Amino acid sequence: MSNSPPANTLSGKGVLARLMPAVTEGTHENLISALGTSLDKNDKTEPAPIESGLENSLTASRLELFTGTSLMSLGYTEFDINGAWYDEETGVLPGLLLGGTVYWPTWYASLAVNYYFGDMKYRGQTQSFKSPTLSGLPINSRSNADIFDTTAITGYPLSTVTLYGGLGYHFWRRNIRPTTINNGLQVAGILEFYSWSYALLGVDVPLFRTWASHISLNARAMRMLQADIEVNFLGYGGYDNASLNLGNDWGLRLALPWTFRSSDHGPEITIEPWYTRWNLNRGNVVELTTKGAYTGSVVSEPQSKTRSFGISVYFRFLM
Repeated sequence: MSNSPPANTLSGKGVLARLMPAVTEGTHENLISALGTSLDKNDKTEPAPIESGLENSLTASRLELFTGTSLMSLGYTEFDINGAWYDEETGVLPGLLLGGTVYWPTWYASLAVNYYFGDMKYRGQTQSFKSPTLSGLPINSRSNADIFDTTAITGYPLSTVTLYGGLGYHFWRRNIRPTTINNGLQVAGILEFYSWSYALLGVDVPLFRTWASHISLNARAMRMLQADIEVNFLGYGGYDNASLNLGNDWGLRLALPWTFRSSDHGPEITIEPWYTRWNLNRGNVVELTTKGAYTGSVVSEPQSKTRSFGISVYFRFLM
């Protein structure tokens, strides 16, 4: 299409001068004024409304809901005050995933909830507050786990990558069952509730993309903000529940989500292998009580590390 003006259009003083070389300066000004008035009257086109950039940026373009399932291989290890191995828990836990994402023209916000549950293998050693000779005996038992992890993030796509940040909350109900060791000694169980809030900062880098699917690398660093544990001795020794502060530290999560469309009109499917790690420093020392009276016995949460591998499969529904 040509960008030159039509032949019957006056465009500039040069054309006007060539058409009417004998016009005086005053008449020239009157003619220009008349032409301007005529053009204004004949132009019936209304100017396009000017849309507010702020209004556009606050208008959501789409809503996406996602739900699915996961498997997590959890490895948790605790260390004594000298850094030597103390105990560990391992197991594969099934999980559920639910969340939603709201997209705006230049950013998005997402909320996701992960829940894992199941049975794990416990391997450790006894600890006795009243008889040191009964401490350090090997134990093999089982534990029940309920793990919640919730994140709320906001992301900003750039030219090639997406940066995001947000907050998260992690909760672990750890119920170690009572057992009997080889010498016939009865070993009491213990119920613990780990919880911490954390800040996160991450990046999503596209690795491969076609019209039907895409794969990206998602990496995030996580920093604990407030970490605590509540210990329920389940009647052992008559001790009251104890609340301890955990040593705050860093976490890391890496994932390779592969997203593709199930059909022309069906939901998108994401298959996401991932790896997560948390480290906890040794917690504070708390003196135990019985009915509110101090006993002279103390407890502290040991240094620990958590290493988890998993795979999530979930469906994305555009609303």
